[in-house]
Amino acid sequence: MDLPQSSPGRSRLPACLALLLACLAAPSLAQNRQKAAGPAALLKDPSGIRLGSLVAGVTYPTGRTNAGHLETTVEGWMPVASTNPTTRDGFDLIVTSSGGEALRSAPSGAIVARVQEGTLLSRVGARGSWIRVRRSGWVARGSFETAPAVAQVPPPAPPPTAPRETSTVARGPASTASPPVVTSAGRGEPDSARKDVPGGEMVSSRGRVRKGAVLSAAPDGPAVARVEEASVQVLERRRDWVRVAVEGWLRSEQVVEAVDESPQVTGAMVRAQPDRYVGRTLVWRLQYLSVQTADDLRPEIPRGQPYVLARGPLPEPGFVYLMVTKEQAEEFRARSPLDELAVEAVVRAGRTKYLPTPVLEFRSLAGRSP
Repeated sequence: MDLPQSSPGRSRLPACLALLLACLAAPSLAQNRQKAAGPAALLKDPSGIRLGSLVAGVTYPTGRTNAGHLETTVEGWMPVASTNPTTRDGFDLIVTSSGGEALRSAPSGAIVARVQEGTLLSRVGARGSWIRVRRSGWVARGSFETAPAVAQVPPPAPPPTAPRETSTVARGPASTASPPVVTSAGRGEPDSARKDVPGGEMVSSRGRVRKGAVLSAAPDGPAVARVEEASVQVLERRRDWVRVAVEGWLRSEQVVEAVDESPQVTGAMVRAQPDRYVGRTLVWRLQYLSVQTADDLRPEIPRGQPYVLARGPLPEPGFVYLMVTKEQAEEFRARSPLDELAVEAVVRAGRTKYLPTPVLEFRSLAGRSP
């Protein structure tokens, strides 16, 4: 008598076992993201050419391992003007901006990665003058620290009685010396500031204030507010102090007086009418490239004086010469290339003798974005 090759009872065992293994493996797959410990190089192949770099504190998806490197993918938004179409190697775009370009969590959002000039990218979306791109590469294994699983869990919902995504300022009685309290309900930031960040974590240019922190007008200066559960933008670090910008909403009756901002002046406007804006104070967001010394090719800057070569005003792809003192030059040299900062400066020349590059004299770091 021929015996059956399999029985119904036993045929279910491999399927059940596979289901059990799949359930056990699911948590591991969900945790297959790692946090960059520093600005690690993103390579085309293990030990290959450099494509760009990761940003410290951002989590990235990781996959295969090869020669001590992990495969990962960077994705973000960048200005369309910084790319050109291409069909090389199956990609859609190539980075054309001199000095490379930053990838952001959203248009004008926080930086989540950087790519070099000549890097090939895949296009995954577009919004106005911004384009969303993606590129896979390899990063040295030691450049990552394993991200805690709890970092992938979304924050709890706010209490039902608290309005979501609102901020209030309670000044208290005038007779008390306590500073006003700045609070932020819910998660303390709009969804758009987080949803595009890999892993949903804060990047290095943002932070969350500890409850009850005191905001001072200057390092060791007088207190101006007490901040609770607020998300902030980090603008500058100085010794054991961090300069931050807090964004929120006030009820209209709480605003004593509205401030009318001067019309925004773009780099294109200055280049088109170079004499019109001389002496004008501007607030521009620039991308720092390097500190250089003026020579005869730039007669608008005193020979031998240091100046900062920067891209901008962002997101424009042009360049700017920012005149600085020797002391200020040292502070800029301490920064990393491609760092972005908002500066307040005075226009000294709408262009140089040989190039359509505006010359500005640095005054200070601005407390707001232009």
